[in-house]
Amino acid sequence: MMQRRKIRPWSKLQKEVYLLVDPKLDFQIHCVAYRMGSQYGSTDLPRYWITLGKETIFDYPKHFIHSEGPDENSRIAYEALSIYPYSSETSEISNMLREYIDTPLSELMTKRSLGTHRHSSSRR
Repeated sequence: MMQRRKIRPWSKLQKEVYLLVDPKLDFQIHCVAYRMGSQYGSTDLPRYWITLGKETIFDYPKHFIHSEGPDENSRIAYEALSIYPYSSETSEISNMLREYIDTPLSELMTKRSLGTHRHSSSRR
């Protein structure tokens, strides 16, 4: 039997992200998972978006869906999204945010990669 990871409520992580942002900014971050069902099963379609004022400045997966480009990053994004959401980790962006929040300030600029979720001491 496959074990399922315990998923933390988005609202708790969202509140922690808001603590990092100047409250004078009209900054909002959102996450939602749309359930997609078919005769073959079901999966969640993740969407994350950030707004600054009325402008959406980050929208996953919308801003990442494009045709294959000339550079390596475009090729990787295109290949990853060609199988979205079946090979997509719904909570990967949440994990990266959690890791960023948990990384001590003294390590942020030297950290090799964000995105591999590990628990560490909080910066607070």
